Amino acid sequence: MEKGRTFENGYRASQEFPEYIDHWFYFPMNSDAEMAAASLRERGWSTRVELAPDDTHWVLWAPQPARGDEDMNDIYSDMDAVATKFNGTYDGYGRPMDDGAFVQ
Repeated sequence: MEKGRTFENGYRASQEFPEYIDHWFYFPMNSDAEMAAASLRERGWSTRVELAPDDTHWVLWAPQPARGDEDMNDIYSDMDAVATKFNGTYDGYGRPMDDGAFVQ
């Protein structure tokens, strides 16, 4: 059986119908944020760049399609490298809450 996260309502994340892990980045320049966004879109992710509430930084939001069984340590390191490459800061990720059950 394919691994995937099972949510409280019975939904099971899969390659065809993924859950999404939200990633946030901050950049001092819009051009850097846009280049980072382009690199993530090459992976098939959606992105949005907008001016942060402090009016001095640009926020990149990038939801990652996921199955629910990803190794978040590897993903964190990868996203941190993307931020560093484009002169930004990776602010972490968030994923949907569930009952903690996984299908094996």
